[in-house]
Amino acid sequence: MTDKTSDTSTPEKAGPTEVEVLNYLTAHPKLLLNNPKLLAEIAPDRRFDSETVVDMQRFVVQRLRRQVDELKASSKHLVTTTRDNMSILEKTHDCALAVLNAKDFTELGRVLTEEIPLFLGVDAAAIGIEVNPEDNAMLPEGADGALRLLTPGTIDMLIGTDAPTRLRTKADGGTALYGAAEGLVTSDALVRLAPTGTMPVGLFAVGSRDEGYFSEDQGTELLGFLAEVVRYAVARWWPTQG
Repeated sequence: MTDKTSDTSTPEKAGPTEVEVLNYLTAHPKLLLNNPKLLAEIAPDRRFDSETVVDMQRFVVQRLRRQVDELKASSKHLVTTTRDNMSILEKTHDCALAVLNAKDFTELGRVLTEEIPLFLGVDAAAIGIEVNPEDNAMLPEGADGALRLLTPGTIDMLIGTDAPTRLRTKADGGTALYGAAEGLVTSDALVRLAPTGTMPVGLFAVGSRDEGYFSEDQGTELLGFLAEVVRYAVARWWPTQG
């Protein structure tokens, strides 16, 4: 008599049914969106064997894959841009608070040389005021350490007549606007400070050692906001009589 060996192998587990697959895809609608390669694998390249028939399905799938890739790239760019903008906004607010918390020109000078460059990631910051040489003696105490005294007409020369701002890809220098950092700055952003009370027309500037750091296509809204805060800080310490 021949002995029969019992079959102890584990029976092959059946895969999910079509209904189960459909239910899973319904519960996870982004599965194919997040896995475009899977869509290409399960979609046949051709539906027809005849060479005289053009199969449009393959082109539709390719277009959908491109759209998915473009959507992902756009979403990533949007998230990155939003984060960068929020970071710049927060740093601008930090600069504004530092300027407003300064108690006099001496402390404002420290904010200009230490805090604003650190917050904004630049190499220099400066405030210029157009003052006639004979009026220098009338400046508030400590102003000569925080402000760069400019001869009348200098701001129009730098920014342009009545222009509010100017972003220079390549700074020309030659005005001693940045003091000891004048030779270091190769690109800067300039904002006109409107005269307030007895305070003459002024200029707020931030500069970078990297040529091209600033360019004309960049927005100036936040820089303009910070310049307004600076204008307020300087005007509140300016002599009430000229």
